[in-house]
Parts: sequence; structure tokens; C-alpha cells
Amino acid sequence: MILSLSTRGLFEKFLRLVRGRRKLAATLAGLTIAAVLFVPITAFALRLAGGTPNVVDRVREMLSGGLREPPAWLGTVPLVGRAADAKWQVWAADPEVFRRDLRPVVGPAKDFLVAAAGGVSAGILQFALAVVIAGLLYVRSAEVARAVDRVALRLGGETGRRQVAVVRSTVRGVFRGLLGTCAVQAVLAMIGFAIAGVPGVFVLGMATFFLSVIPMGPALLWLPAALWLGANGSTGRAIFLAIWSIVVVGGAENVVRPILIGKGVDAPMALIFLGVVGGILAFGFLGLFIGPTLLAVAYNLVQEWMSRIEAA
Repeated sequence: MILSLSTRGLFEKFLRLVRGRRKLAATLAGLTIAAVLFVPITAFALRLAGGTPNVVDRVREMLSGGLREPPAWLGTVPLVGRAADAKWQVWAADPEVFRRDLRPVVGPAKDFLVAAAGGVSAGILQFALAVVIAGLLYVRSAEVARAVDRVALRLGGETGRRQVAVVRSTVRGVFRGLLGTCAVQAVLAMIGFAIAGVPGVFVLGMATFFLSVIPMGPALLWLPAALWLGANGSTGRAIFLAIWSIVVVGGAENVVRPILIGKGVDAPMALIFLGVVGGILAFGFLGLFIGPTLLAVAYNLVQEWMSRIEAA
């Protein structure tokens, strides 16, 4: 329902394009949503899940053969570089110490990766089902909207109908603002990574999409990439990537989000972040969409309720 309500404008555009044929317009809108959201997210998830066996094999190889000498750039990492380099040298000198320190976390890490792969698969199926249901709701959108308004009017009078309007504007604003900003930052990040010559541009871009909901989240990706470039002698590219990520990728949030959210939503970004985290913990993959929307709706309903009390 969130997906259908948030992308209603897309359906209406297709409806005008195909001259009122609702089923065809719903099909085209559903295919567009799948192409824009479902396909990239699924490709990213499958790529991560497909890399799980390689990670497990690499850990087993390190446990049996030990570590090589630490890379030269590790000691230059701010704050933790020297400690990490010293610990790495201890592990490289004595493989038994490395195996003893790492063995307790191998089992839980493996279980987590397997569970995460299974959760990704379930999330992909749920998202596909959500796209299909959204297409069905497009066809009956007018009837559903009238039914909801009648129920709200019956339960709460004009106040109830006004609360429904708040819910609608909030759902649309949060969905557009959150996902739209994340998508723009992901595309800009991929452009920066590609120009700088960082490998794995698509994976890093999609990871930026998810980390963009966290304050300074994209820095968890571009900062190590810039350090890696600098350690390999590409100082100019490292400086470019840092400037591009701070000015262009980071600045896009302050420009794009207010435009996409519009005037219908007033929700602090801390609340949106908590909604994303809590939604993922409570609902899994779909919680990325459900969590922030529910919290933003609750916040705006409380604000509306408080404003009516103050006016009275």
C-alpha cells in the first residue's frame, strides 16, 4: 500500500498516456517500479549473497595458512592504523595466535552470513509480491481511496478525514524524499568511484544507496577508498574522490531531499534514521520502506493533534 500510494503519480501519468486503460497503466507502472527499484536492489543482493562462499573460503584459507605481512598503507590509517598494523604483524608471525583469536568468531560470522543470504532471498520475494499488489491497487485506487475516506469520516468526522490526508502526504513525502535522495547520492557516488578508478563501482554505489539514510554513512565507503588510492600512489584521484564525496554527494542531500519531500512532511532526519533501523529489525528488507514511513506518519499525526489542542 505504501508503494502504491507513493507512486500514484506515476500510475496517473501512464493512465493519461494510454487513454484511461487502467489495467495497462497499472502494468506499465509496475514494470517501471520493478526496473527502477526491484532490479538494481535484487542484483546488489544477489551479488552480495553470491560472494558469501568466497568470503568463507578465504577465511578458511587464512586460518590454515596464516596471514601475509600487513599492507604498507595500513599503518597510515588515522587513529587505528598503528594498532591494527602491530596486531597484524603478531598474527603474521604466529599463525597459531591468529587461529586462536579468530576461531571464536568464525562460527557466528558464518551463521550470520548464511542467515543474511536467506533473509535477502525472502526480502526479494516479498518485494516482488509488493510490486504485484501495488499494481492491483492501482486498478482499484479510486474505490479504495473513497472507502478509506468514508471510514475515516464515519470514525472521526472531518478531523478523521484530515488525518487521512496527513497520512497520505507523509507517506508520499517520506518515500520520495528518502528513496529519491538515496538514489541520487548512489548515482553520484558511482560516478565519483568510476572517475577515480575504484573497482566494484556498482556494489559501492548500491551500498551508498543503503548507507545514505545514516548521517555520514557514505563516508564509510569513500574514505577507505580514498585511503586505498592514496596508499597506491594515486594521490590526485584520492583528493578528487574526497572532494567529490563531500561536496557533491554530501551536498546533494541538502538540495534533493527538501525538493522531493515538499511541504507535506515535517519529520526530523533522526526519526527517519530510527525508522530505517527499527523497520529493518522488525520487518526485514521491507522495513527499509515501512519503518520510516510509520514513524513519520505517527510524528505528523501527533503534531496535527497538538496543533488542534493549542488552537482550541
